[in-house]
Amino acid sequence: MSKRTPADDPGARAVALITETLPPWAEHTAVVPSARLREDLGLDSLARVALAARISEDLGEEDAEPGHAVEEFTTLHTVGDVQDLYRRLSGAPAGDTLGRLLRLLARVGPEPLDTTRLDPSAPLRGLGLPSMVLVDFFVRIETEFAFTWDEDTSPQTFATLAALARHIDDHATPPAGTGRPAHREPAP
Repeated sequence: MSKRTPADDPGARAVALITETLPPWAEHTAVVPSARLREDLGLDSLARVALAARISEDLGEEDAEPGHAVEEFTTLHTVGDVQDLYRRLSGAPAGDTLGRLLRLLARVGPEPLDTTRLDPSAPLRGLGLPSMVLVDFFVRIETEFAFTWDEDTSPQTFATLAALARHIDDHATPPAGTGRPAHREPAP
């Protein structure tokens, strides 16, 4: 397996590592961002640990145990989730904010939500999600995108997924070296 170089696309590299981990019967063309690791690709818990180890090794953590990659795999359900993890661990720009929001929304609540047919410009309240699920979603956004909601955040920010993505792009702390401005906390 070759080491990652700065010119590599982290999302494509994550797909390559997933493809190398697939069971022999799995269809390689099925490795798309929305594909579910277990249900669609057949990656059982042992294969997920192997994938986490490959990611750790690929990112130059050979001397360490798979570490945080294994710990975070308990929350990963799709190829897109693995791509996001690889980007974050490699320090690469996160990219595709709206796609990341959709994948995050799919994981909140007691039942997985099918976000494949959601209109990003449709009102969030039209999704029929309980308020506690939406609160959980907003809390997870803070963790996923490394920023804190300001007290004076406009209510329009929470109207649609597209508005949320724009707000996050404007306010989230970018990975080092991306050149985007960092979110600043309001003065006390």
